[in-house]
Amino acid sequence: MRAATASPLAVDANGGWDLNEALALLPVLAACRVSLVEQPLAPGDPGGPALKAAAAMPVILDEECRDRADLDRCAERAHGVNIKLGKCGGLLPAIELAQAARRRGLRVMLGCHLESGLGISAASQLSGLADWVDLDGNLLLAADPWRGPVWSRGRQRPRRAPGLGVVRRRGYRPRWSTPER
Repeated sequence: MRAATASPLAVDANGGWDLNEALALLPVLAACRVSLVEQPLAPGDPGGPALKAAAAMPVILDEECRDRADLDRCAERAHGVNIKLGKCGGLLPAIELAQAARRRGLRVMLGCHLESGLGISAASQLSGLADWVDLDGNLLLAADPWRGPVWSRGRQRPRRAPGLGVVRRRGYRPRWSTPER
């Protein structure tokens, strides 16, 4: 990947490494100028504090952080958290989670699940609260019912429309819908 681009790169292990693997891989990733590693260990892995102390790049927790009650444990185990609207319960809980994370000295990543342009547009409203933004789940949909953010030169830009800037895609009919009479 590094031979193909100078753009920032992040690695998401989805909790798939053990402590020894993570300790071996982090220096290799740092040499490749990887910006961060997301959820290298399984949630609750007792090696989290040791990995945080040894890491040459930010360790960000995703599956391990759902709400503010998780932040004290996350601060012991990582440098930051990944906030997703669908995971924490919406815009207001996400704002509160970001603010509480900052008070604990944690960095903030704003992420998403596989979501439509509507969910991505809503989450993008919080991008000013984040150090990193990873909101591209709508690009993986075969048929997004919403025309959300506009992609231009590898960046998302809000659509010029009222509210969240989202417009219902004309003629879109979900496969599960019944025909109108």
